Amino acid sequence: MSFLRSWLLLCCALGSTLALAAAPIAPLFHAELLQDGTELVVLSRPESATASLRLVVRSGSSRDPSGKEGLAHLLEHLVFQGSQDVPGKTLRASIDTAGGTLNAFTSARSTVYALDTPGTGFLPLARDVLRMVTSPTLPGGKRLERELGIITTEGRYHFSRQSLASQVEEAMFQDITLEGALIGTPATRARITREDLQEYYARNYVTSNVSLVFTGAVSVEQARALVEEAYRLPPALPEEAVAPAMQSAQYPVVQQTRAHVTFVTLGYPVPHEERATCRAVASLLQLRLLQQVHVEEPIVSAMRVLCLNLRGNDLLLAFAYTRSIEGSRLPYLMQETFDALAKKPPSAAERKLLEKRGQRTSERWREAGPEVADAVASQAAEPRLESLTDLGFLQPPPIPTSAQLKDFARRHFVEEQAVRITSSPLEG
Repeated sequence: MSFLRSWLLLCCALGSTLALAAAPIAPLFHAELLQDGTELVVLSRPESATASLRLVVRSGSSRDPSGKEGLAHLLEHLVFQGSQDVPGKTLRASIDTAGGTLNAFTSARSTVYALDTPGTGFLPLARDVLRMVTSPTLPGGKRLERELGIITTEGRYHFSRQSLASQVEEAMFQDITLEGALIGTPATRARITREDLQEYYARNYVTSNVSLVFTGAVSVEQARALVEEAYRLPPALPEEAVAPAMQSAQYPVVQQTRAHVTFVTLGYPVPHEERATCRAVASLLQLRLLQQVHVEEPIVSAMRVLCLNLRGNDLLLAFAYTRSIEGSRLPYLMQETFDALAKKPPSAAERKLLEKRGQRTSERWREAGPEVADAVASQAAEPRLESLTDLGFLQPPPIPTSAQLKDFARRHFVEEQAVRITSSPLEG
């Protein structure tokens, strides 16, 4: 079962460059907004064995025309047919020969194109991928029919299970099934024409709606040169700006459904400007919840506490999963841990554990490999609340003080704004 990625905050001045504190091997982080409105993020580690590119378009299946659901995902497939410079099949063969991978992922809110290769062969391959995504041929006819057939096969084998992320989002915003809407149905896909695909591309693949993320063995100068040479989207005009996919949730969010195992989501909304404190509180909550329901009472199989953003809403959420027959007690034990937070400042032992976890967090990202590229891309896919992507996972969260805990819990752990989503064999 996949859990939502951590969404964390690092305030960075526009166009600034900084070296992360600590070890000499720490990567160089750079973020800027280019003149055409594109965001460029580079996490450079020259000695890395690999390099990665993520091209993030902040539009996905939620922007499909009514009655033509599945269009954004079909467009992703057709982009892979290549550009006038290089056919998609030829590009994929070159990437395979170099020992790299090329992939793409469409969600309700974004489409991400992902390239990972050995560092030595990255630049020419990244150039061709940028050209492919920003000037695709978007073929019709038999190629379009072929991709429709491939998506039908995907629907049978790859989209049959709903993710926890979709469950939470559906409960909060009362949507239709997000993953079902992602690929549409045979009937909705059959209505999609090449002109529909071209119109969607022109409307959503605009510079102000795109972030380019480079990590690993690529410098800021090399990334800029690649963009100058191969990035072919015209600068976005003000009237072409794509509105952020933001939506207000109605609290409290309470949902109980039947499932063969137990999943519990518990948490509260948090103001966007308090993301730094949210990270600190989440780290302590995870430590205590693991102690409570994994060490003292071994109930959970997996547990995560995250600060994340859903459609412009910042939330502190704890996710737990178990197959234990004691799973019915899990929601109550989790709520007890939340309620006790303000009354119990971090102990000396907890501080040591939090410091060690913080060190591991820093070490985890220093390689600047595909994992960090995915994490940055996930953050970049959020609705734009500011000009640059929030990247707090590059630094360990601070250890919260007793005063911070009391103030945070008093203001935000409010019953009227609770999020409680439970699926278990005992529900329904």
